[in-house]
Amino acid sequence: MSNTNGVNGANGTHRVNGANGANGKHENPPLNKPQRVDFARTTSRGPPIDTTWERVNSFPLPPHTATPGGPTARSQAKVRSYGQNEDPKCFPRISRPVELLRTSYDVLVIGSGYGGGVAACRMARAGQTVCLLERGKERWPGEYPSTLIEATKELHISGEVPGVISKPKMVDKGDPTGLYHLIMGEGQNAFVGNGLGGTSLLNANVFLRTDNGTMGLHSWPTELRKPGALNDYYELAEKMLEPQTYPSEWPELPKLNMLEKQANHLGWGDKFRRVPQTTRFSAGANSTGVEMNASALTGQDTTGLNDGSKSSTLVNYLSDAWNWGAEMFCECEVRYIKEHPDEGYIVYFAWHGSGRGAFTEHLHEDLMWVHAKKCVFLGAGSLGTTEILLRSKSMGLSTSSTLGTGMSGNGDILAFGYNCNENVNAIGREFPSPYLPIGPTIAGIIDCREGHENPLDGFVIEEGAIPKALAPLFQVMLELMPGSAHHEESLLGNVRSKLASIGSHILGPYYQKGSVEKTMVYLVMSHDSNQAILSLKNDKPLLKFLGVGRSDHVEYLNDILAQATSSVGGTFVNSPFYAALGKQEITVHPIG
Repeated sequence: MSNTNGVNGANGTHRVNGANGANGKHENPPLNKPQRVDFARTTSRGPPIDTTWERVNSFPLPPHTATPGGPTARSQAKVRSYGQNEDPKCFPRISRPVELLRTSYDVLVIGSGYGGGVAACRMARAGQTVCLLERGKERWPGEYPSTLIEATKELHISGEVPGVISKPKMVDKGDPTGLYHLIMGEGQNAFVGNGLGGTSLLNANVFLRTDNGTMGLHSWPTELRKPGALNDYYELAEKMLEPQTYPSEWPELPKLNMLEKQANHLGWGDKFRRVPQTTRFSAGANSTGVEMNASALTGQDTTGLNDGSKSSTLVNYLSDAWNWGAEMFCECEVRYIKEHPDEGYIVYFAWHGSGRGAFTEHLHEDLMWVHAKKCVFLGAGSLGTTEILLRSKSMGLSTSSTLGTGMSGNGDILAFGYNCNENVNAIGREFPSPYLPIGPTIAGIIDCREGHENPLDGFVIEEGAIPKALAPLFQVMLELMPGSAHHEESLLGNVRSKLASIGSHILGPYYQKGSVEKTMVYLVMSHDSNQAILSLKNDKPLLKFLGVGRSDHVEYLNDILAQATSSVGGTFVNSPFYAALGKQEITVHPIG
């Protein structure tokens, strides 16, 4: 069994050490008065700089709203992105050129999402020399794609694509360091992010504690089954991430109001609430001293938020780790790990920088390496971490026999309520109208996790938003999807629906009376059967989820969503993966 430390679970079989405390043996320095990241000195930094509040009086701040006030039109925008700052010296960079990589560190962290970010932060605060390797690039607000063309350039597709007539085919297309990574699998697909901050750059920021029923299951260690066993760790995370609900005094959000109406129709009005999230609704320094902006309510979270309000790990855990001396390197794709003959481990990686990624034939043959004297934390997500460990196993690293099995898609479901009888306003905009904001991608929830005989029957329903990049394709996709559940309407109702559809086709997806602006986006998180397997085929990861999209529970949840859609006069449409690819689902939370 390997001593390699897995972050985020790592199948629960490798002597897993949680990043929030590093085996529970290190006392973390308290998060007292936050230290501000000195962006002007991030490009050529030596030892950690003491940048306390009193010593950064000359720090040039980007323009932002002084008080919560919601979004503004482009011509009057007060909330602006870092990318719009006219002084390039203020633009933040906390990663280092790979030429500055040392040969040896106490601790090496792979990945920079919540697993890797927490590990790097805690280890750096514990006085260890820390090296973090991230596959993607470093991007800050103002650098994220917003159009279809820009987003397409950042898309990496890998895995096994099902053939309509021929056999399934393994593919690996696009930039491996691109921001968006779509992993095609059998039974379920996964969407994850690459970049300094991992998938936290693209998530919808929801901060939700797990329910007691799920944590009481016998599949958990005895220590974790005790009520409140994780409370101290949730509080640590809350102190860093500072979650809050969408403010009641801010503008009303049509999609949030629609979800509440649907909850009442389903008899679950008491289960509806505004969900805590790590979106900033006021400007100022966050817990680690990084200047943040108030949300512009753009609905653009899932392609990268350019307004400077998203609390990704880039602006908290990673910035804090940098401030305590951690060294971070981007475009470094870790391939495998070997035990060092004397102490620790050797981590081998392919560097994609300086155009090396164009030479794909030799990229994985000409590897670089770095020595971790004490331990390695794998925080590359469940799929990335398992891929690295599987390849390491083939290279001689001792691992568990269950590696790659028992994985899960978190029971995620994506679906739509098309052409409802009211405006939903769930299509993202870079500069939304101050009178009709989109909001955060998720602002509300119908929480149905409690009250089940079997806790695994629990689920949550959230309203969502479609980013601007997908808006041009959205209506065509919805109208062509097979298996849509139409509700019975009067003749007048049918005429209205048809006119709304025609209006969107002619005047575009942002036509207020059109069918697209009247479409509800549903995001469901539940439980699946944990029957997924990740293996390597020709040295490429192959993902197989068995029976996820065919279970009775998924059918039950789809029926609930169809009822909710019918109550507001819409047509229920499943995700394109479920409807067009043989009842496959897509998850943004691959775990295991």
